[in-house]
Amino acid sequence: MDPEPKNGNSLRPFLVYGLVLLFGIAIIAKIILVQTKDSKELVALAERKELRIRELEASRGNIFSDNGKLMATSVPIFDIYFDASVVDPDLFRNGIDTLSIQMSKMFPQKTAQQWKENLSKAKAEGKKYHSLVKKVSLEQYRKMENFAIFSKGPNRGGMIGEKKMRRVKPYNELASRIIGYVNENENLYVGLEGAYNDYLRGQNGQQLVRRIHHNSWMPVNSEDDIEAKNGDDIITTFDVNLQDIVESSLNNTMVTNKAEQGCAILMDVETGYIKACANLKLNHETGAYEESYNFALAERYEPGSVFKIASMVVLLNHNHRIKPNDTINIGAGPIVFSKRTMRDDHVVRRSGRISVAEVIEQSSNKGTAVLITREFMSHPEQYVDGLYALGLNKKPGTGIAGEAQPIIKHPTDKDRNGNKLWSNVSLPWMSIGYEVNITPMQIITLYNAIANNGKMMKPQFVTEIRHGNQTIEKFEPVVMNEQIAPPEAITMLQNMLEGVVQRGTAKKLKDCGFRIAGKTGTAQYCHPRLGYSYRNPQTGRREYNTTFVGYFPADKPKYTCIVVVSRARGQFWAAGGVSAPGFKDIAEKVYAMRLGTQDEKNTGASLQDEPVIMHYSEAASFLKGMDVNYTDYNTMGEEWVTIDNLNDGSAKIESAHVKGNVIPNVIGMNVSDAVYLLEGLGISTHFSGQGVVSEQSLHPGDSIKTGSVIYLKLSQQ
Repeated sequence: MDPEPKNGNSLRPFLVYGLVLLFGIAIIAKIILVQTKDSKELVALAERKELRIRELEASRGNIFSDNGKLMATSVPIFDIYFDASVVDPDLFRNGIDTLSIQMSKMFPQKTAQQWKENLSKAKAEGKKYHSLVKKVSLEQYRKMENFAIFSKGPNRGGMIGEKKMRRVKPYNELASRIIGYVNENENLYVGLEGAYNDYLRGQNGQQLVRRIHHNSWMPVNSEDDIEAKNGDDIITTFDVNLQDIVESSLNNTMVTNKAEQGCAILMDVETGYIKACANLKLNHETGAYEESYNFALAERYEPGSVFKIASMVVLLNHNHRIKPNDTINIGAGPIVFSKRTMRDDHVVRRSGRISVAEVIEQSSNKGTAVLITREFMSHPEQYVDGLYALGLNKKPGTGIAGEAQPIIKHPTDKDRNGNKLWSNVSLPWMSIGYEVNITPMQIITLYNAIANNGKMMKPQFVTEIRHGNQTIEKFEPVVMNEQIAPPEAITMLQNMLEGVVQRGTAKKLKDCGFRIAGKTGTAQYCHPRLGYSYRNPQTGRREYNTTFVGYFPADKPKYTCIVVVSRARGQFWAAGGVSAPGFKDIAEKVYAMRLGTQDEKNTGASLQDEPVIMHYSEAASFLKGMDVNYTDYNTMGEEWVTIDNLNDGSAKIESAHVKGNVIPNVIGMNVSDAVYLLEGLGISTHFSGQGVVSEQSLHPGDSIKTGSVIYLKLSQQ
């Protein structure tokens, strides 16, 4: 039988194999081409400086008060340059006069003629990066975009705006030292800005860009691009209204008493949260008091008689048999301790016999020293160890840079040469607040523990760190010492401190409409070089550090407060006439504003079910982070877009159609974007609450009027 005839089917496998081989060769060739030709082009572009990495600046987080009022934020500013080489000669000739007039009206440091000469010279020389003005606000920048010539855009009109971020404090100097600042060039990290810089600063991104015209650059959309991550927000413990009271009262006290420097702190008894903290120092050049030095945390000083409470706590912890009515004999005259004389400022009783309660109420130096030396002279280390048990030898631990290390020497301490620092008079003088150096923050923390029935709370300035509406970290109240003394001892101390006001050295505070408990302290100023022999050259008088620290209402303590005034040169020199009146002024105003009423609570109003406006650069990453599918309706190049939720669970991004003369709808926006958008339209903004915008005072769609102010309510979703 003849074989079957051959057909084309037997050639098909070879044909398929051949096509696969050719396809593979093509892929390899393309890879080689990318790695050689395209790579060489990119390298060549980079060498010609046609490519560069542009840093994308992260927006620094905001600092809020306890009820969401903005205390520090970042706003955009611009440095303006002029690329004269891109401007058509006819366009320049026809528009220069109008542009010069517009520039002179906005920047009157130059006349219209001077601006014309400035711009004309740049045009004649063909300058590509001619500096015009620095630190232009967003509102000014928007207006400049509509100026003659500039309105043609950067590629034809030549205006170049380099955006930067500037830190602003809406309440100006209020709590400015505690809020602080960061200057990384000089390695300065001050206050809350410095302490929480790692959270606030965010993370800068980077973007590969390619030159398309002179100083115009276009993103290359490289896979190596890194998006900027904006900083986290800080929610502080501060009450802005209480801060204003404390700061103004301290300033009045300083002015009245012609003092050098001072501080005032207001602490919530139950939590230890700092509700207000003011630090003022005299500027000798201007004669004004400024927030230039953090006295509350950085200044260690000899506190004088307010330290007697610390001595009394140690005494009562060591000897439980002591009662307030027990008496001691201090004599009618001075007492000599190892050839050093100690006196009282006034005679308590002519008989020389006073009660333990009167020692505190009348602030008897002799009485305190007798009680402490009688109990601890043979073992002074027990007294110092008792102070250490109260944490008075440690920094408060607030996290803010510059906290002073307290100095409470121990009987075993020696100097660099091996000489003992302890002397025969150390114990009696330490007991009354000399030969010890601690900060105002440590003193108020101790007194707050007495107000809090013995529970010592850590002083804190921050309650929460948030990123948008997400809580990153919360700072609950921290108990440092569950019970600094037995309950019966705490009751004794509370009664003594109330007796100081009712019968003792602070009777000027007795006539308040509520009960106050506290203690005066007056200590002679020790000059760094001249010591206690120093006298003021102008007055010829010694100078003193005066303190009043206490809490109110005494029967149900809510706030603890300390007022320290250093080197008063007015009519009064002792704490009863200097610091105590300042404390009274603060207490009366705080009581009138806060106590007996419920603070307004954030109701958490629900957001309107409307599209949310967002900056274009954040919209896509926001939806990706939410794991939401979305469609982008040709928004490339738009600055503001809307995100609209669809019924199928997806979303769409569209242009927000923000107009320069119409109030936008900012419901649902975070506060940073709302500030950026509204202030860019020339609208001043004020806030209350925290979270995202839930209400706005100006109706969307209305025309923007000159001087428009909008009030925004923020709520947490």
